[in-house]
Amino acid sequence: MPNRLTRTVRTLLLLGAGIAITLVLVPTAISIGTGGRLPDVLQPLADLLWPLAGAFVVFAAALALWERATNSDKPLIARRLNNTANRSRSVVDSEHYARERLKGSLGEHVRLSLELDELPPSMARPADRLLQPGNGKPSKLPADADLAATLDQAHGAMLVLGGPGAGKTTLLLELTRALARRAAADTGRAIPVVVDLGSWAMSGWRADERRPAPPGEFQKWLLREIERRYTIHPSLGRIWLEQGKLSLMLDGLDEVPADYRQRCVREINAVRDEFPIPELVVCCRDEHHEALTEPLELHTSVTVNPLTRRQIVEYFTRGGPRLDGVRTALRRDPELCGLLDTPLMCNVVALAFRDRPANELAVRGTDAQRRAKLIDEYFSAALSTGRGSELPYPPDRALRTLRFLARVSASPLCNDLTARTRLPTLVSWARFLPTTTVAHVFARGLPGLLAGATTGATLATGMLLGPAAGLIAVLVLVGYVLYMDYLATLPWLRPAGKVGTVPQGWITALGGYAFGLVVSLALSGLISPWTTALANAPNWVGVIAVVLVSFLVILGAVESWSRMPGNSATIGLLGTIGVGVLMFWTGPGELVKSIGIGLVLGICAGVATAARDEVWWAFTEEHYETFEHPAPALLRSSAPLVAVAGLVGVLPTLLLGRPFDVEALTAGVGLLIGGLSAPAVWHSDVFPFDTLKNAVSEWLGRALALTELPPRRYALLRGLAERSLLSKVDGGYRFTHLRLRDHLLGYEPKRNRAKPVATGAATDAESTSDSAEPVQGAEQAQADGGSKADSTEQAKPAQQPEAAEQSAQPKQAKQPKPAESSQGDSDAEPPKSTAPAL
Repeated sequence: MPNRLTRTVRTLLLLGAGIAITLVLVPTAISIGTGGRLPDVLQPLADLLWPLAGAFVVFAAALALWERATNSDKPLIARRLNNTANRSRSVVDSEHYARERLKGSLGEHVRLSLELDELPPSMARPADRLLQPGNGKPSKLPADADLAATLDQAHGAMLVLGGPGAGKTTLLLELTRALARRAAADTGRAIPVVVDLGSWAMSGWRADERRPAPPGEFQKWLLREIERRYTIHPSLGRIWLEQGKLSLMLDGLDEVPADYRQRCVREINAVRDEFPIPELVVCCRDEHHEALTEPLELHTSVTVNPLTRRQIVEYFTRGGPRLDGVRTALRRDPELCGLLDTPLMCNVVALAFRDRPANELAVRGTDAQRRAKLIDEYFSAALSTGRGSELPYPPDRALRTLRFLARVSASPLCNDLTARTRLPTLVSWARFLPTTTVAHVFARGLPGLLAGATTGATLATGMLLGPAAGLIAVLVLVGYVLYMDYLATLPWLRPAGKVGTVPQGWITALGGYAFGLVVSLALSGLISPWTTALANAPNWVGVIAVVLVSFLVILGAVESWSRMPGNSATIGLLGTIGVGVLMFWTGPGELVKSIGIGLVLGICAGVATAARDEVWWAFTEEHYETFEHPAPALLRSSAPLVAVAGLVGVLPTLLLGRPFDVEALTAGVGLLIGGLSAPAVWHSDVFPFDTLKNAVSEWLGRALALTELPPRRYALLRGLAERSLLSKVDGGYRFTHLRLRDHLLGYEPKRNRAKPVATGAATDAESTSDSAEPVQGAEQAQADGGSKADSTEQAKPAQQPEAAEQSAQPKQAKQPKPAESSQGDSDAEPPKSTAPAL
């Protein structure tokens, strides 16, 4: 309740600030920028324009800091490290986390949906477990065995092995709860902490520079993960490790990419040798553990065996009459038990086929294909069910978001099971955006933005400095756009296919035009009071400002042109001398005004161009092919668009009737010099321009991602969690199982058959067998039990480092070949699914 109230208050404050900016501040700035007179009501704001703008910036920064402070717990640091409050809170957090993970499991959703008091013992906890001591014979571990006592007998070191979906993580979480309860009752016991090893693989990435790298130092990453999950500060976490007060529950060794898995084993062994860890448990798939050349130094292993036919029948018998169809199908098809030999698949079938006839389970194909079809049915049934709150979007849109989140979480930069409401850096997900969205933005929205900004800039210049200066501004802008297109090798005007219908394209273009117009006029209004004040200052102040700005801007612009980098200082000095001669003739007043306007608009143009380039180079070859088709000569260059938009802005200023005089020439020179800041900023990698370019590129990318991660994402993810497709843990959302997440990586609904999701009516399996098709055989790879790293390697997310390297160099003269999308490049014919097309 406090968090919800805090979000409500913050939303109201943001809404109030937005209304004030939209209705008061922006109109005031536009009126000043066009040389108009404010209404009497707003006239007092003319002198307070910049103070008000500064106040709104400070207010927005305060809200951002407030949001960060309220959305994350403070690290756990007491005045004394041995303070009992530290330990007590950590024990509670440990038990709470394990309980929440178990509460969001598929087994719990089955119990709730079937209204069962409890799950069958074989499903509530992994059954048929073999305990293998280091020097002894294997023995069967009863399902009701005391896990904590078993760990004590294993001298505090245990390896949990099993196939995908066998229940390794469930056993680990149950053990964590038992150890946490024991630690709460005995202060001498260590605190168990669960750590997912998969995210270690991306710990060496430098997201700010978008450079891939091997995993970082294991101990530092381990302490950061403990801090993130349990709010235990790294300094305190290290002390507790040294004192033997932390037990490590390491999940998902098989989720570490194969290239780094052996190194991860060595790091775990090194941590155990360096610190006196009372309990250490590691989970791994058995086939990946057998492939290790250097094993884990653990005394005992527990192997979770597949379920027997008796256990499977017992499970569906305990489910009641709603699972009669499944039991009938098991009697008719003895091979079906081989597909349901894990608790995961039993839970999937129970959720997908409750209250459905047996003939719908009669799927054909290989075992991998049949498992994939069963999981398809699970997703279809979960999205069509009425359980929980109503989804804010249709099922097909919800599935689209779910697939996008799965791909983001499986990317090398994330490599975990988190369903993110806030996207990470652009390079980890830009390649998953649909080509139609990219085409709309780059072929319609950005050219519209350029045209609107040009119209606003020439309109403001003409109103403030005269129509002659506006015409000169048009020529200057045309030249600079051609120069920037040449530098970036990416013209602003890029015709493309796949932009949808004509009305959609025009709406996108008009939206970009309106946004660019308002922003350019507002910026001109914001800078106008400063340039006017500087022009009215003593002449020596204006002379110094003009000389310094001219030299630095010309120097930066020449540096951006790779053919003459060594002559930048000489050319900058010569250009500054020419400006000084003109200033001696006309005075610094008009030059200060025009250079100020040109400088601000040039900086914005340089930042926008660099941000556009950063986003563009994060895409894939599939996106680039959308723009590779013949186009008329007028649409191959941005110059005609800028010329027409500039003339539209100048036309209203012709009513002023000012002639082409020396002042207009001076204003044109000032705009020319100020506008040189565009290529200088585009090329610059120094603060604050590099930070500003990265921020704008991320904002542009997140605007593109709204098609995949819609605005009402919190309500959508909450509804998906209520339908067992996600689990909610500590305020965030996770995929319920790695295998289900990886199934979504290659799932592609057929685009030419947009059938609605089934609403519960019985459907013949044969009639729906071709309604959806997974691509690349990703489901088959997952059903065969491959690790996350191996399966995603087949789907090619491992190509991401190449894409990152290319996106880090957007200024190449030729367009590079980016990494292939994770959805292409399988020679195998994809199996067809029985799930209705979503």
